[in-house]
Amino acid sequence: MTGCSTYSDPRISTTKPAAGLLQGQSSYFCQHGSYATEDSVYRGGYVLSHLLGFWTAREVELVRFKVLSKDEFASEYLDKNLNITGSRHYLRGQDYQVGNDGALEIKSASQCGSNDSPGVGCSWGGIKLFLDQTGNLAVIQTNSGAGLIGIVPVASGSKYLSLFPPVADSAGSLSAGLAQCPESHAAQRQREAAKQKVLPSFAVGDIVTPYRHYDATQKEFLPGPYISVKDTRWRVKEITDQYVRLELIEGEYKPSSSKAPVYKAGQFSTTFFSSGNYKAAHPYAGGPGQIFEEFKKVE
Repeated sequence: MTGCSTYSDPRISTTKPAAGLLQGQSSYFCQHGSYATEDSVYRGGYVLSHLLGFWTAREVELVRFKVLSKDEFASEYLDKNLNITGSRHYLRGQDYQVGNDGALEIKSASQCGSNDSPGVGCSWGGIKLFLDQTGNLAVIQTNSGAGLIGIVPVASGSKYLSLFPPVADSAGSLSAGLAQCPESHAAQRQREAAKQKVLPSFAVGDIVTPYRHYDATQKEFLPGPYISVKDTRWRVKEITDQYVRLELIEGEYKPSSSKAPVYKAGQFSTTFFSSGNYKAAHPYAGGPGQIFEEFKKVE
């Protein structure tokens, strides 16, 4: 009995080397990819310096491959001001090989052990770099492993693809080309978070009333408040990044539970949170986003 699993991004079969990476003296590529494998649990890398095993440089925006001799090259990591923040030297035969198709092949260190698990195994991998038909830097990441779980031999293998746009270096166009590079995933998330953030619609001390409610089935707000808070008014006592604390000043609060007591104005205050269904549909809205959208200030 044996176990085996394999995965390969289908796009790899149509992404072929059109040119070698080290044909000129220097070439520049965006730090953040325009494409990376994303298929269920399989994920390619979007950050070029990380795929090259270089983690210490900070605020990298551009990666330069610089030919030093016929058997040597360096990768240099530049920030937005084109200052070099880190570099690495590669020697042919020791750090890389050149395949028959002209692609660079860089192996990562292999490792073996049990890692306190019931089996034992080894893993290894590497990356293959070349220019595709459109001039992008294509990076194919290969991960493999084999071992024993008890007495059962197992093996696995996967191949992921990432593409990084080139940046032209002619007549001072390097900075202009850099401006066309894809945003980092972190920047994309920050922009999306800013766009979806629900800002407070009232302040501490304001009087508010519920006027609509979030329907988890339709995933939208519907007119009219929940029955539990119908015909009520509240004073805002506290606003945090997770909840809003309100004091009941008019009407009756009737919890959905039939065994819960009915709370009267002047005798009750509570905290309101966004529901799990709301947060799932609006992940960047903020902790009390649902409350800001269900209650309005009484003028």
